[in-house]
Amino acid sequence: MEEELTEIYDRFSFDKLFRSLLTEEYDAEEALSYILNNCKLSALVFQERIYNKYYRRISIDETMSDDLKKLRQEIFNKIFQNKN
Repeated sequence: MEEELTEIYDRFSFDKLFRSLLTEEYDAEEALSYILNNCKLSALVFQERIYNKYYRRISIDETMSDDLKKLRQEIFNKIFQNKN
């Protein structure tokens, strides 16, 4: 019987899972290994978080990565500009 893999298609979900693993006392390389072995990843997540080694900058001391805060703000700005 084949085991289901968790789908991680956006950077927000990746970061949340990665931080959760760090909280469980995995180090960054162990957390990455866990994700690579147990998750289906989108090309965007793979490139932006793994290939570019951004996962090394993720910390349990922050609730959201700086690049994702910027992205979220850009999305909110576009939504509110379109409503006016």
